[in-house]
Amino acid sequence: MRSRCYAIAASTSMRERAAYPGNFIGSMFTYALFVFIFSRVWAGAYAGASEIAGYTMRMAVWYFIVAEVPSFGFGRFFWTLSRDMKNGQIAYLLARPYDYVGYNFAEKYGGSLVEAGVILVEGLLVGILLVGPPPLAGGAPSLAGGAGVAAEASRALLVGLSLLLAGALNYFLQASIAMTAFWLEENEAFFWIFQKLTLVVGTLIPIEFLPTAAATLARLTPFPYLSYAPARIMVAYSPGEAWSLVAAQALWLVLAAALARIVFSFGSRRLSVNGG
Repeated sequence: MRSRCYAIAASTSMRERAAYPGNFIGSMFTYALFVFIFSRVWAGAYAGASEIAGYTMRMAVWYFIVAEVPSFGFGRFFWTLSRDMKNGQIAYLLARPYDYVGYNFAEKYGGSLVEAGVILVEGLLVGILLVGPPPLAGGAPSLAGGAGVAAEASRALLVGLSLLLAGALNYFLQASIAMTAFWLEENEAFFWIFQKLTLVVGTLIPIEFLPTAAATLARLTPFPYLSYAPARIMVAYSPGEAWSLVAAQALWLVLAAALARIVFSFGSRRLSVNGG
């Protein structure tokens, strides 16, 4: 029964978001502008160099195209959740006969899938226009016929799965930050720190571009699994590494979901004690 309730919330949110395509224009324009600007930045950085840290210019541009999809599609959960906390809406929502964390995840995540899908399709088109198609899966001109098709299909499925996991992980991390509003009236600073770390650790540049010590440390945090994982799978696909990245995303998702529930559990008790 609960899962049916969540499915209805997600599908309703998706229909509402799709009903107003004009709302995507701002995000689509900004995304295309960012991709174009960074394609020119990489063109300058690669002048006279064929590779940097194992990435060609085409790989670097396609990396950025995919890495930005979670930022544009799943990057704004914090604001609506935090607003509900601060304007008192949370007291009304808690009175409803459903699990607050689970229902909000279904509703917010469902709607964001539409925007993420629009941005991804736009990115594929813009990337082809700017630098041509993405690098072949497995790097292979060597993969001929059915093997090549199978590799491309496997990559596409794992990129899609990785993006879905990245969006869910994004939600639970942002929800945990937003629910600090149970204790703090001004909690935007925590989100800005989160946002900037996400940009630096795997969104603007691949992890491989960082110093070795910084890259090793970054992999011990959830930040690479918000953008780096799907982008890396897209441009440097190998089955072993791809599944390893997806498994790490799934692990961090479980931990982030548990953290969100812990924060909510303590915060909602405080709300009851203080009378809302």
